[in-house]
Order: sequence, then structure tokens, then C-alpha cells
Amino acid sequence: MNFIQNRPPTTDLTLERDLAKPGAHAGRGFRPRRLSTWAVYAHDLAWAALVIAGVLVGRYLFEPTATPWSLLLVATPVFTAICAVVFPLFGLNRTMWRFTALNDVVRIIQAVVVADLLLLPVLFLSTRLDDFPRSAVLIVAPVLIAALAAGRILTQAAVHGDLGAAFRFENRADPHAVVVGSPVAVAAYLTALRRDRAASVRVAGVVALDDESQGRTIQGAEVIGGLADLGGLLKTLADADGLPPQIVVAEPRPSRALLETVVAAAGDAGARVCRIRPNETLSGRLAPLEAADLLDRPPRRLDAEHARALIEGKRILVTGAGGTIGSELVRQALELDPARLILMDASEFNLYAIDQALLEAQAPPLWSATLADVRDREGMRALFERERPDVILHAAALKHVPLMELNPTEAVLTNVGGVVNVATLARETGATLVFVSTDKAVNPTNVMGATKRIAERCVHAIAAGGDARVAVVRFGNVLGSTGSVVPLFERQISLGGPVTVTHPEMVRYFMTVQEAASLVLRTGALPESEPGADGQVYVLDMGEPVRIDQLARQLIRLHGLRPDVDIPITYSGLRPGEKLWEEIFYDAEAVRATSADGVWVASDPAEPWADLEGPVSELLQVAGSRDQAAVLAKLQLLEPAFRPAANGA
Repeated sequence: MNFIQNRPPTTDLTLERDLAKPGAHAGRGFRPRRLSTWAVYAHDLAWAALVIAGVLVGRYLFEPTATPWSLLLVATPVFTAICAVVFPLFGLNRTMWRFTALNDVVRIIQAVVVADLLLLPVLFLSTRLDDFPRSAVLIVAPVLIAALAAGRILTQAAVHGDLGAAFRFENRADPHAVVVGSPVAVAAYLTALRRDRAASVRVAGVVALDDESQGRTIQGAEVIGGLADLGGLLKTLADADGLPPQIVVAEPRPSRALLETVVAAAGDAGARVCRIRPNETLSGRLAPLEAADLLDRPPRRLDAEHARALIEGKRILVTGAGGTIGSELVRQALELDPARLILMDASEFNLYAIDQALLEAQAPPLWSATLADVRDREGMRALFERERPDVILHAAALKHVPLMELNPTEAVLTNVGGVVNVATLARETGATLVFVSTDKAVNPTNVMGATKRIAERCVHAIAAGGDARVAVVRFGNVLGSTGSVVPLFERQISLGGPVTVTHPEMVRYFMTVQEAASLVLRTGALPESEPGADGQVYVLDMGEPVRIDQLARQLIRLHGLRPDVDIPITYSGLRPGEKLWEEIFYDAEAVRATSADGVWVASDPAEPWADLEGPVSELLQVAGSRDQAAVLAKLQLLEPAFRPAANGA
């Protein structure tokens, strides 16, 4: 299992291997298979000229006088000129015939009627309507409407095999959509779309991932190109509609390579990207593509029944319950039927927010909200005596790396002192403790990571030999959590940029907040069944690390914008305590798989608390006196791997 230890950053995040696969259509440029707007314009004007001339000639067949050819030579160009002005005003030349609907027929009727009504006054100014039969205008309108609509309706029927579609209204407020996926996935989505009356997607065509489907139709939708054609197709649709198009990713579990290709094309065309969700394949409804979808792995869904063994019928204390991880822990724990759920946080606002959210969601009234601080030993003891928790999910921490570099004493008091208080009370009461740590605890170069590593050691040391069960869980970066890069990038994009990236080569492991919370709950039950329960650290297999620069560019494209063009990207440089990449295990830690799929465990033998208690107490004492220099010195003594560096190298 050594491959997961100190895994170097993956530098090649390109799509060459995927574009070389069948269906990638490398090197094949987009060749539009529709009439240009000028060709449509010429077609419509030719019909206008033919109809007015034909109607006049036909009308005089029923008159005793000869056809006045001078009238034809005036009326035909005048009516054609009127149509040349009126038709573009109604957008007749911009419609794509293969997508004709009743909306287009109505526009043809409107344009022809307006042109017809203008004909008499314009001719009166030039010929005083001499020899012009007034009934001609009543004949021109229906004949020209039929002529212009026929070609469009027949083209739509030939392409889609559905003549009736041209006589149904279409919601033109919705942009055209290109469906991307394998034939099986596309067929499943289109079938679900037809069943779902609430779905409003105008399918322009399909971009297939295989060569065999080219030029064919899937569920009546034409395969209009391959993946390499996507950018050109989107620009064509944008020009035709005057609206940013939409991309629907029909694959239930698309690869990151596919999504990166789609997002890149979408950004260039200003398109919006949506996808079906794996658990909603029978519905035609879509969800916007999110940063979590760009992870190079499917989301981990850990076994809820094993987590139930940890929660059901027990009294659960969640520290830091108002934070991103804590609040998700609360929501997931409530679904597992606890006897009691104690929400604890030092932030009044955060505690109010999660309490109010549960009230609004009409959650089962099993919880109480307690304002308390893990630093306060006596306050925590009173809380334990009052609530008697069976399980403690300890998510309370100070986690922002640059801020903790500036405030090392506060980091020590919360991240070390708070953990010592909670772990001590867990041992005294025999409760199960799940401690949320971080990958920054491995070979730490910053204060936050060093305090978390010392906290890991304290948890194991305090629990050793006692009745308490402990599990230490190391997280990567949690997408969307407070202070993480994704909300920062989203905010910067909404303001028009620039997006600030620390370093072009920086990479990080990522997990979703749902994965993070389910990992905590699942691993909390593992010490019951895993050998060597004490001194273990659990980590989710988070796949390959993600390049932050690449993530920023993809988020910009998800907004239909172009990085470095619409939104500039600037590089701020490594801040104190930051590393280019994180590690998730120490070299000396023996890594193995657990019975939980996608969860790894490393042995981290517990030290005697008698050896660790003295140095930790000294660290907490100097932190209490707010002596920052002494705190940094004690941190280095306690954690030899701690290598503070001004440049984060």
C-alpha cells in the first residue's frame, strides 16, 4: 500500500490519452451541416419574388385584359425589398430548420402579414396602384406562408422523424441543449426527458463518444458530431439562438477527463453545463455541474448501516456543530436515529444557524444547542456530567493556515488544549471519540498542522489502556467548506476577478463535505471490529490530487467565462506555512485497507500519556501566557517533524 504514501503531485492533467480514444475525433474540425443565414435569407426572398409574380400572373388569367408586365417589373422588386427588410426583423433567417416548431411558423405568419400590409401603401406611392388587383394581397399571404413553412417543416420531419413536432409550441426562453454521452446513456436520458413533463430542455442534437453513432439518430435526436466538434457546435447554436447554449452530460459517472473537455468547450462558448445525477437517471431533470464533479473519482458512499451502529439509540455530542463539517455531521447523524444529539459550538452565530436550519427542516426534536468552548475544562466537564454522551464527534478546531501562523497561541489552546479536555473526559466516561484531523498534520510546515499532529498523539496516548474507543480521521481539503478555495474562487468570479491562485504547481487532495461527514461516522464504528484498535489513523482514498490552478480555470469555465480573457488569474505566491502538495501518511506508518470500501488505515502506535503529558502541559501554559516565541519553540520540541518555513517550501 506504499503507493498512497507521499504520493507526488500528478503533473499531467491533460486529456491526450482520452482524446486519442475512439470517438474523440482528434483533428477533425467542425463542419456545420445547416444552411447559413445568408442562404436562408436568399431562399425566403426568392420565394417572396416568385409568389408575388405568380399571384399577379395568375390573377390576370381571370381578367379580360392582358397581363401588365410593367406592373410585375415594379411590384415584384418592391415586395421583395419590403420582405428583405421585414423578414430579418422577425429572425426568419436565423432559425435552424431541423429544429422547426410552431413558434417558427407563427413568426413566418407575422412576418408575411406585416410585409403584405406594407405592400399596398408602398406601391401607392410609386404607381398609384394602377392595374394592381387589390385581391392579390389576400392571395399572396397564405401562399407565401405555406411556401416558407413547407421547407422548414419537411426538413424537421426528415431529421427527427416527427412531423408533429413542427406544430407544437416550444419554450424559446430555454436555450438549445447538446447532449453528450455514450449512445446508451443518451438514450436513457432522452427517454426519461420525454416522460418528465416538468423538464424543459430543447435538445439540438447529440455529441456521441463513439464513432459508430456519427450521422445517426438516438431517440429521434440527431448525432451532430463528436467530442472534438463540441466547441464549434456550441458557437453555432449561440449564433442561431442569440442565447448561451446548454450542455447536458448524460453519463451517470463521467470521468474527470470528459468533464474537463466539456467544461473547456463550454467556457469558450459561454455555455452552461448540467448533468444527470447517478441516483436520478430515471428523471429528465438536471443539476448544474459543480466543483465536486471534477474530482477524478466517483463520490464515496460509505455504508450507512455500519454508521448506524455508532449512532442509533445513543447520546451523541458534536463539537464545532455549526461549522461546515460539524453541521453535516449533525444532519447525517439525525438520520441514524440517535437517542439524543447535543450540538456544541463556541460561535453563537454558527450555533444559531444550524439550530435554525434544523427547525426549518422540521428535523426530529432530538437535539439541544449548547454554547460552550472546548478550551474550558470545567465547562466541558459540566456538559459531560449533564448530557452523558456515549459518542463524541470532535470537529471543533481552528483550521485556517495563514491565520494560525499569525495566532499560534490560539491554535494551540483550541487544537491541542481542546482535544486534551475532550479526550480526557471521553476516557473517564468510556465514551467513543472520533477526532477530525487533517492531512496538514503529516510533516507539518505550519502551526495548524503541527497542533493537529500533536492532538492526534494526545488522543491516542490518553485513550491507551482505557475503555474509550478512539478513531482519528485525516481529511483532505473539503470542497465548499468555510475558508476553502472554492467559495473564494466563486466570490472572486462573481466580482469579475481576478482569481488569485497561490502557485501554478500547487495541488491538493479534495473530498466533498458529505464524504467527510460519512467518513467520520463510518470510521467511528471501525475500532469495534478492526484489530489493533488503538493508535490508528483513518483516511479516505481521495484519488489523485487536484491542481489548484486547473480547478480555478474549470470553475471560471463553469460560469461560461474564459480564464485569462474574461477573468484574469493572478499568482500570489506561497504564504508562510504552505506547501506545494500535502501528504496523507508518514513514511513510517504501515498502511492497509479496512473493511470499509475506500477507507485506508495507518498504524500510529500510542505513546505513554505519562511521557507526553508534561511537555503538552508546558505548551498549553506558554500558550495561555500568549508567548508566541515560546509556543513555536515548544511546538518544535513536541513535534520534530514540524519545520516552520517562511516560504512554505
